Amino acid sequence: VNRYWKHFFSRGIVDPEDDMRVTNPATNPELLHALAQHFVKSKFDLKDLVRSICKSTTYQLSAEPNSYNAKDKQNFSRYYPKRLNAEVLLDAVDYVSGSTTNFTGLPAGSRAVQIPDNGVTSYFLNVFGKPEGASACECERSMDASLAQSLHLLNSQEVQSKLSGGGGRAATLSSDKKNPIQDKIRTLYLAAFSRAPLPDELAAAEAHVNRAQTDEARKQAFEGVVWALANTTESFFNP
Repeated sequence: VNRYWKHFFSRGIVDPEDDMRVTNPATNPELLHALAQHFVKSKFDLKDLVRSICKSTTYQLSAEPNSYNAKDKQNFSRYYPKRLNAEVLLDAVDYVSGSTTNFTGLPAGSRAVQIPDNGVTSYFLNVFGKPEGASACECERSMDASLAQSLHLLNSQEVQSKLSGGGGRAATLSSDKKNPIQDKIRTLYLAAFSRAPLPDELAAAEAHVNRAQTDEARKQAFEGVVWALANTTESFFNP
């Protein structure tokens, strides 16, 4: 249960998650014991464990710190934002850009989270820390940030092709002559962040698109907006 707790909170009740010893006590022994007992009573039902954690008040706390918990890093008094896993991030980039990634040996349209084993090669997944699968421990996954990750999202051919693809979201929005630009930008923000743009965000994106004088320039302008959204901190983290 401690490993699953860390999966959802980025920190175990005992941390590091497998360092179970007297000199490394749980931050909340009562919580760890109660969760373990619940897991036993459910006959070790992992789905029930996930459901219990995700429905808990602790998991649903806001990530926005207040004056009482701003410095808390171990007592779970607020949700700690965590970076998206490599597979989830690739699927998110595909979704916001309106593209797909083809994985060798998998049916067309398969998502990265559906990759069953380590038999699929993907530079994107490797650079963002997908584990090699040498062990069953999730601790093999790397969540460290690196320059290679930033460069790959900023200017790699893989990401650029997703943005400029003929059937992508940028091309679709730029060719739409019926809906106003503001509605198109709201569509992009909903796809990227599941929220509407703030007034200043909407104004900046609209001004950027309005500067385009030709159809090709407008398509590139929408590609720029999609690119900007895919490279924001908000795109990398689960708040």
